[in-house]
Amino acid sequence: MFYEVRILDRKGEVKKVLSTKSLSKRYWKSFFEKPGGTEVLKRSKVKKIKKPRGNMISHEDLYFSDS
Repeated sequence: MFYEVRILDRKGEVKKVLSTKSLSKRYWKSFFEKPGGTEVLKRSKVKKIKKPRGNMISHEDLYFSDS
């Protein structure tokens, strides 16, 4: 959670206001970068579940075989 930030000039008047939303975006953008500006962490992507290949044996085949 970020709080709104007010930047004041020498006279004490509000020069600029940074919203909570803009501070959050700025933080998360910098989170994925090194101090030099290059990307360190890749943002996670949803991976597809691979279907198994070959013959599959169900748990019913293991316990209820017709022998």
